[in-house]
Parts: sequence; C-alpha cells; structure tokens
Amino acid sequence: MGKLCIEVTPSSKIAFISESLCIGCGICVKKCPYDAISIINLPSNLEKHTTHRYGPNSFKLHRLPTPRPGEILGLVGTNGIGKSTALKILSGKLKPNLGKYKEPPEWQEILTYFRGSELQNYFTKLLEDNLRAVIKPQYVDQIPQAAKGLVSDMIAKKDDLKKADAMCRLLDLENVMDRNVADLSGGELQRFAIAVVCIQRADM
Repeated sequence: MGKLCIEVTPSSKIAFISESLCIGCGICVKKCPYDAISIINLPSNLEKHTTHRYGPNSFKLHRLPTPRPGEILGLVGTNGIGKSTALKILSGKLKPNLGKYKEPPEWQEILTYFRGSELQNYFTKLLEDNLRAVIKPQYVDQIPQAAKGLVSDMIAKKDDLKKADAMCRLLDLENVMDRNVADLSGGELQRFAIAVVCIQRADM
C-alpha cells in the first residue's frame, strides 16, 4: 500500500496534504467541491531560512526585514505574503517559531538562530525591554472592542510625547474628540489608530 498524499480523519477540520509527496498535479484542486484547495509550487531553496509558520500546508515566512535606527523601512507587496506577520514578530506580539509549529522553540534557540546578525541584537533588546515597538492594528474595526470610552480620553492616555493636539489637528480628529470610539466610522478609526501610534514613545 502506498503512502497517503491527502488525508482526512473524522476529527479533522481540514484535509492534510503531504508536502513531500505532492507533485502539484492539481487533481485535489479540481475535485474539492468547496474550492478550498490551492497548490503553490515553491523553489526548493525556500526550505531554508523559515522564520515562522502557522501550521502544515500553511503560509511560511522566510527571513525578516531588519529595522535600523534613524531609517525608514517600507514593506510593500500583495496580500498574504507576510507583511503583517513580519511586523507582529518585530513588535514582539508574535514569537517566531522558525517553522517548528509543533514544538515552538524557546527564545534562547531563536536568538542562537539569529546569532551574528543585527536581528540578534534587536530581539535581545526587545526581550530585555530596552526597545519599545508600537504597531497600528491592521483591522481597525476591532479597535472598539479593545478601546472603550471617549476618543479624547484614549488620546490623552497614550500621549507620551505631548503631541496629541498637533496630531489630532493634522489628522482632522478635533471634531470627534467627544465621541465614543465605538461610534467612529471606518475612516475615523483609521485616523484615530494612526494618531494613537504617533503620540506614543517608541523606538519602532
């Protein structure tokens, strides 16, 4: 009996596809009644330098951009290539698992992996609280669940740099200061989120 390339068990939420056995024939893509499978052939050299992976048959992030003091770093690309994942890792909100999603490594192993690179210093500072990173939420519609209260109160609470007035004027938020965060429109939430990030003291 041969090996199973596609396996589904009664307890499975999704099918498991063996990446080592798959030849990219596309039969499973055509046969799936829900159009839930897509096969992407990747170069073999992408087996190395995996920074993070969420699970089997799922997205892999290879390497990381390196933030440097006093420099602007831009991440540009299509949806689903790892921009948000990279930012979550660099801000300390997501621990990189180096592709070992079944047994995620401890920080010591992660630092050893990045040894000799600028990222080793970066993560060391992040772990020792010598570096503070602030990130704007990607999905602003979730902000009202975390930030409850008046816009003015939220802004005042985060105003480390005492630049709230100038930032709110620049982002045209002055007319919404007395409203609840939950009552803001999508565009207003975007500007509110940008303002909150810009008035905090942060290294990145």
